[in-house]
Amino acid sequence: MGTINLSNNKNRDAVVNTESVRTPLRVRWLDEKGRQSQTVRMLRCTIDRDCDELTKQAGGLEKVADLLLKGDPEIDLEQYGRFLADTSRVYIDPDKKVVRKVQEWEVVRNVDGSERERRPRRVAIPNTSTEVPLKWTGKLMKKAEVYNKFVFAAKMQIVHVNGLTYDFLYGMAKELEAQNSLMLMGAGAKSNLPLVFHRGGVPYRGFLEGRTEGDKYCLILHLSNMELKAPEAPPAPPAAAAAEAPKPESKPEPAPAAKPAEPAPAEEPKAEKPEKPEKKKGRGKKA
Repeated sequence: MGTINLSNNKNRDAVVNTESVRTPLRVRWLDEKGRQSQTVRMLRCTIDRDCDELTKQAGGLEKVADLLLKGDPEIDLEQYGRFLADTSRVYIDPDKKVVRKVQEWEVVRNVDGSERERRPRRVAIPNTSTEVPLKWTGKLMKKAEVYNKFVFAAKMQIVHVNGLTYDFLYGMAKELEAQNSLMLMGAGAKSNLPLVFHRGGVPYRGFLEGRTEGDKYCLILHLSNMELKAPEAPPAPPAAAAAEAPKPESKPEPAPAAKPAEPAPAEEPKAEKPEKPEKKKGRGKKA
C-alpha cells in the first residue's frame, strides 16, 4: 500500500492511499487432498553445478554423460528444491562473479524495433506523494480512444483513509463517471511530467477513471508506458514504383488548319457547230 497526493477541480488536495488491483480467481486448482495450490519459486540449480561448470570438470561436453552415469554431480542435496521467498537481483560477469559497479543504459527503439538511441539510465525520483499534489488537469479523453491508443501496464485503486477523504474521492469519481471519460494525470507544477511511484521506478502516464454505484465509488488510476503507433509503410521497390506511377496524360495534337477552298477552273466555251437545214422529203411536180 502506498500514498498519493491528489487535488480536485476546486484545487483542494488530500493525501490518500493506493492499493494494487487484483482480479479474483475464477478457477482454483486443488491437489489430491482438496487443498488450493499456489505458485512458488524454487531453486533449480546452483552456479557451481550448471552445464558450463560440469563441462569444465569433464573436459568436454561429450564427456559430461560419463559423469552423470557415475553419480549426480548436477544436484546439490542441501540446496536443490529449496523455496525462495525474499530475493534480490544481482548482476554477474561472463565468469559468473558478482559485479559491484554496474552502469545501466536505456535503449530507445523505433516502431519497427530498431535501435534509435542509447543513453545512460537516469534514476527517477518519486513525485506522486510530495508536497506538490497531482493537479486536476481537466484533460479528458474518451475511453474508447484511450484503449485503442495506449497499452496499460498496471493499474491501482485509490482509496480513502477517513470520512473527509471519502467525500473528496466520491466527488471526483462521480464527475468522471458523468463525463464517461478518463482524465490524463501528470506530475509537476504544470502536470506535464510522468508519474514515478518509487525511486528508480518506471515512469508512467496516468489515466484516472471513476465509477459509482449508490454510495459506493471506485477510483482507478490506469498506468501506461507505451503508445500504439502504426509503422510507416516501407518504400515500394523501383519496379513496382514505376508500374504504379501515373502515366503522363497525352495531350491531343492540334488539328491542322483547314485550307481555303480553291475556286474551280473556269470552263472554256466550246464552239457550237451550225445546224444543217433539214431536207424535206417529197415528190416534185413534173412540168
